[in-house]
Amino acid sequence: MFNLKYVLFSVLVILILVTGCDENPFDPNSWNTTSKDSFELKWRISGSNLEVELEGPSSGWVAVGFGGSYLMHDANIIIGYVDGSSVSIRDDFGIDSNTHESDSNLQGGEQNVSDKSGSESSGNTELSFTIPLDSGDLWDVALSDGQKYNIVFICGEDGADDYTSDYKTITSTSITL
Repeated sequence: MFNLKYVLFSVLVILILVTGCDENPFDPNSWNTTSKDSFELKWRISGSNLEVELEGPSSGWVAVGFGGSYLMHDANIIIGYVDGSSVSIRDDFGIDSNTHESDSNLQGGEQNVSDKSGSESSGNTELSFTIPLDSGDLWDVALSDGQKYNIVFICGEDGADDYTSDYKTITSTSITL
């Protein structure tokens, strides 16, 4: 037989977990989160797309690179900034460990970022965007649910509202989609 107290306690713990969190850990549409060195990345898979929220420690540009071999090298980099009420986000490719170029400037490349938005607050920039898991673009890394990927976080100096200023911070980690 089963112990009624154990069953009731287990149900109570599950209810507290589900209702006490901002996100339901049992909901397949909930956000995953990682952070490193004042960067925070939230992501979730929605159909054939990856929805992303990125926050970085700069009032200038911030970027995240997916799937690079070392820092920016070979990564699908999404970079953006907020200038007043205007949000600019573009799809880049990591040429080497600390250089990137717009996919549009590379033969066969195209911009594959949608649902762009962003804001600045307290010296941080937050970007939200959607990218395809597999855009078919030669310069984008094809992503798959359940796979582990290197991630690079990069940001420019405060006020660097452009795509070309040098970075002030670069750091890396990994995530599993």
